[in-house]
Amino acid sequence: MPFHSFWQAGYEGADHITTQGVALAMNEATGHLTRAAEDYAVLAAYAMKTVRESVGWRLSERNGNPDFQGIEARMRAAKAHDIQICWTLLHYGWPTDLTLLDPAFVPRFADFCGRVARFLAPWYDEAPVYSPINEISFTSWALGVGYFPSGEALDENAGERFKRQLVRAALAGCDAIRDADPRARFLHCDPIIYVGSGDDAPSREQAAGEHAAQYDAWDMIAGRRAPELGGAGHYLDLIGANYYHDNQWQAPDRQRLPWHLGDARRQPLHRMLDELYQRYRRPLLLAETSHVGSGRGAWIAEVAAGVAQAQLDGTDIVGVCLYPILDRPDWDNGSLWHHSGLWEPGHDGPDPLARRLCVPYSLALRGAQHSLSLFHSRRHSCHTGKEHSMTTLIVFSHLRWDFVYQRPQHLLSRLARYWQVLFIEEPVFEAGPAGLRYATPAPGVTVITPHTAVPAPGFHDEQIAGLLPLLTALNAEHEAPLVWFYTPMALPLLAAFRPALVVYDCMDELASFKNAPRQLLQRESALMSRADLLFTGGPSLHAAKQGRHDNAWCFPSSVDAAHFEQALDRTNGHPLQNALPHPRLGYYGVIDERMDLGLIAALADAHPSWQIVMVGPVVKIDPASLPQRENIHYFGQQPYQALPQFLAGWDVCLMPFALNASTRYISPTKVLEYMAAALPVVSTAITDVKIPYAGLVAIGHTPAEFIAGCEAALAATADDRSHQAQRMRAVVDATSWDATAAAMQSLIARAMSEGEPDSAGTDLASEQARRRLQSANKEEAEFTPCLILGAGPTGLSAAFHYGEEATLLERNAEVGGWCRSIESDGFTFDYAGHIMFSADPYVLDMYQLLLKDNLHWQDREAWIYSQRVYTRYPFQSALYGLPAPVIKECILGAVDARFGSAAAPLQNGSGAGGRKPEDCCADGVAPPDGDCVLTARDKSAANFETFIYQTWGAGIARHFAIPYNRKLWKVPLAEMETSWLGGRVPLPDLGQIIEGALSPVEKPIGPNARFGYPLRGGFQALMSGFLPLLKGPLVTGAEVVAIHPHEHIALLADGRSYRYEQMISTLPLPVLLRMVGDDVPPEIAAAANGLRHTSVRCVNLGIGREAVTEKHWIYYPEETIFHRIFVQGNASPFCSPPGGCGLTCEISYSDKMPLPVEGQALIDRCIAECIMVGIINADDVILTASQADIPYAYVIYDHAREHNVALARAWLQQFDITLAGRYSEWEYYNSDHAFLAGKHAAEKVTAGRRLHVTGA
Repeated sequence: MPFHSFWQAGYEGADHITTQGVALAMNEATGHLTRAAEDYAVLAAYAMKTVRESVGWRLSERNGNPDFQGIEARMRAAKAHDIQICWTLLHYGWPTDLTLLDPAFVPRFADFCGRVARFLAPWYDEAPVYSPINEISFTSWALGVGYFPSGEALDENAGERFKRQLVRAALAGCDAIRDADPRARFLHCDPIIYVGSGDDAPSREQAAGEHAAQYDAWDMIAGRRAPELGGAGHYLDLIGANYYHDNQWQAPDRQRLPWHLGDARRQPLHRMLDELYQRYRRPLLLAETSHVGSGRGAWIAEVAAGVAQAQLDGTDIVGVCLYPILDRPDWDNGSLWHHSGLWEPGHDGPDPLARRLCVPYSLALRGAQHSLSLFHSRRHSCHTGKEHSMTTLIVFSHLRWDFVYQRPQHLLSRLARYWQVLFIEEPVFEAGPAGLRYATPAPGVTVITPHTAVPAPGFHDEQIAGLLPLLTALNAEHEAPLVWFYTPMALPLLAAFRPALVVYDCMDELASFKNAPRQLLQRESALMSRADLLFTGGPSLHAAKQGRHDNAWCFPSSVDAAHFEQALDRTNGHPLQNALPHPRLGYYGVIDERMDLGLIAALADAHPSWQIVMVGPVVKIDPASLPQRENIHYFGQQPYQALPQFLAGWDVCLMPFALNASTRYISPTKVLEYMAAALPVVSTAITDVKIPYAGLVAIGHTPAEFIAGCEAALAATADDRSHQAQRMRAVVDATSWDATAAAMQSLIARAMSEGEPDSAGTDLASEQARRRLQSANKEEAEFTPCLILGAGPTGLSAAFHYGEEATLLERNAEVGGWCRSIESDGFTFDYAGHIMFSADPYVLDMYQLLLKDNLHWQDREAWIYSQRVYTRYPFQSALYGLPAPVIKECILGAVDARFGSAAAPLQNGSGAGGRKPEDCCADGVAPPDGDCVLTARDKSAANFETFIYQTWGAGIARHFAIPYNRKLWKVPLAEMETSWLGGRVPLPDLGQIIEGALSPVEKPIGPNARFGYPLRGGFQALMSGFLPLLKGPLVTGAEVVAIHPHEHIALLADGRSYRYEQMISTLPLPVLLRMVGDDVPPEIAAAANGLRHTSVRCVNLGIGREAVTEKHWIYYPEETIFHRIFVQGNASPFCSPPGGCGLTCEISYSDKMPLPVEGQALIDRCIAECIMVGIINADDVILTASQADIPYAYVIYDHAREHNVALARAWLQQFDITLAGRYSEWEYYNSDHAFLAGKHAAEKVTAGRRLHVTGA
């Protein structure tokens, strides 16, 4: 593998002189040269460890002498952040004393390449990768047409002459580089293109010539063409394919084939990559790709899909480089920035080049990376790297894949990340022998279209006899497949397979549709009996079907937000409607018997100046029946890719459905898509729109109300629209097709492994448990006034404070939750590092009550390991010992943050010295020493990343706060808000920062500078201290798998049940709501699904040596896989056996950023890195090693968290369910806060019960 990471970042480094005479230096224009370390530091969150950089021949050779300061500065930054740089030497520019065809050009360039390679060789421990000349084909074309000035006479053959000269230079450069560093590898990059043509011979000939020309430079380098230039196969080492949206056009007029409009003439990326690979059989890097503006997220998703399909087809792709990763100005207009990067300069702030993360692009990129990683795991075992077979998912559908893009395509294109998908469509009539046609419209999806000589439509009974032999052949290739039905009419074809599992995804009440087959209801009943899982498309349909199946799950419509957010750029309209005046009111989707055609006519007649736009195919009804008006415009079926462009030009979105049998159970996908575009929506009274989205969608029960809703939407003020868009945003953020598909996959996997232990706890019940629960006699439930779920610190505290009438249920065999401890070969390890500290006298009394003489207090020794030295925690207060340049940068940054251009306005004239302590820990006590205080300015920060820079400055941010927190949280810090910081982040003033830089800090700082810990038994002892104090029942081994909120019933996996008056839940909020199941409204389920968290894996090591270190905690912001080590052996002398010391490596991960290795490989890596950072020695004996997993570890305070929690809390409260604790309230509680949360919950429930009893 030539690269350190598959995903890579490219920095725009063009240095040519434009036709206007402007000498470009793009890395200077973007500020990258002076901020390289900052730019590299943020890449780790996106698993990018390789970057593409430009040396810039024109900039790095002055008067014939090399100037490598810019190269050296970037190499130093790269080394500090473990970044591999791949260098381009000529990026369109060369020294001004040369012309391209000058005889000295080639030897001068070769000499320059040799100098660069000799300078860089000592920096590389592995083979460096060089691109001698960027885009030879493109550069020669640009020179030949005069877009780049060449200094040479131009004629029709100029481009060819330039291309040959550039190839000579590239070959000479390769030789010089290899002479200087024989390890070197070479990457030759050029655009890949596709040229379509008409049917006439001249345009076909032109297209073929232009298409072939893309290979000229690579052919010359490889010696296949113009061998006199000296090319040979060994020069063509790695091939870089540059791909942008405008790389495809049509001959003869070179009209671009628009990507954003889904032009059907475009060539799929995977075919272009495969053609390139088959021609040369060399590893490919997608060396440049990006889009502009609001299309960035949708573009990267499509690119990832294309790469996935190419890899599934056998194309050797070794990476994808986002280019540019940092937005850049236009070559010809320096004031015009492209909005094409993952980060963009702020432009309008005090620092015009301050980096701002494009959050929608970031989210889409993470989704694309996750998707591609799943396809990679489909092909290779993550442990052995060997190929392994995958289960096949065979789908029978009444909808064709290339029809309107909707639920089947969304779900199956995502499920193809887990299984090979064969999508079998209804047969088409064709005379002659029957057969199967194959197409690949999405990675991992094969569409199979049977063709038969039988004219009967669909999966008619007359088709079955001919189809069975065709499909039986498939069964021989795909043993024990999953079989998935969208139409019950295909059920007889199940006889061709021996399925491992049968799924019925009931997305519509098909029997109510026009022209439904008469056998459909009977066939559906049979399918219900045969199916192992039933998925339904919306709440009303689920309510109608769930009684017919004992394993039914509701999955309403979801949304691909990145795709439809393109419409937020209102200038990005579709050309078909550009000539229409505003206001425009639009609908897209199928136009059939479900449309209220009379309503559309009434809407057009009521306001002739309104333009009614109808986008979609007309099916099952006579097109002549459509209302015709001058202001009604029918644009027919349009590609899915083009829908955001229609939305961008609309003022109101319509859902003018008729209320009839066909629409009774529909759950329209478009409602969330409209919301993603932040446009007002008006709908008729469709149940699955009216109930979940009332207040967000205007409902018209009559034509007059519908029209009035449109009038109100158009009359809304800008503030009204902004407020509504924010509410829509919260709904959209809480759901996605990715999440829906993942949930379905989890259910299927669980059903297939029925009977195996449930490693995911209570998130989903097994099929057998569900069947037991549905047949349970709820009248036999045991009654308790208060039922408490979860015996962690919050649940134990709640049970203790409530008293004898509370029943406490715990899934595990012992109490403690994630505050449990485990014993291993004489060592005691906690589930991650826990300690006791509080400023609340009540909590301190509780500690004493629970532990008595088993409690001891000590000063916390918390340290940070960075720059190969230890400094005290917190970093910002103890800079002493760091390299002098680092200290200088940190102090200057802190000063600038407080007083310089980066400082935010101070409120009411209060400065650092005028702050008053406040209850920042939410524990009722203000800290006396003032080192834990959030100022008004701190609280004003728009997000956590801004807070860091605003509070501590760029130096502290760069060297600790940014890399450590990215490592811990696994999300871009701009996606987090700051309300959680009080009491957890020490905030020293400027004087303390400077003092801590001048001399060692002798004592620990912060609210937990002194902490308590049990002498014996680990942190578990604190939890176990509750046991003799509990007066009510404690039931362990009690796994709750379902809750019926209306009946106030909780059901256990073993069949027992409890009836309660009040419930206190300490379970993770999403888990609790999944237990409630179908009773949860879609918006509440969406809110729960929108809650984000990180998980932690603990690797526990028992070292065969005492006094490994005197420290308790060590924080690692740099290259280790773990972010923190807790030295358990120093928390108490009784946590380790004589002669030993235990420590725990804590590693955070998430679903989007999973652990890079598992099992023994993870333990081995932690041991190796512990040796690397010096915490243990290479000759230390490892007496024991184990792992503990915490699926819910840190709740993420993103900008939607507060809204999502409030929504869920309010809904649960009406059923007497109170949330308490870290994961239930989705709050960053420490153990002391957890005790208080349990106490407050018990008091609240008790008070509410008294009011109920007295009738108050």
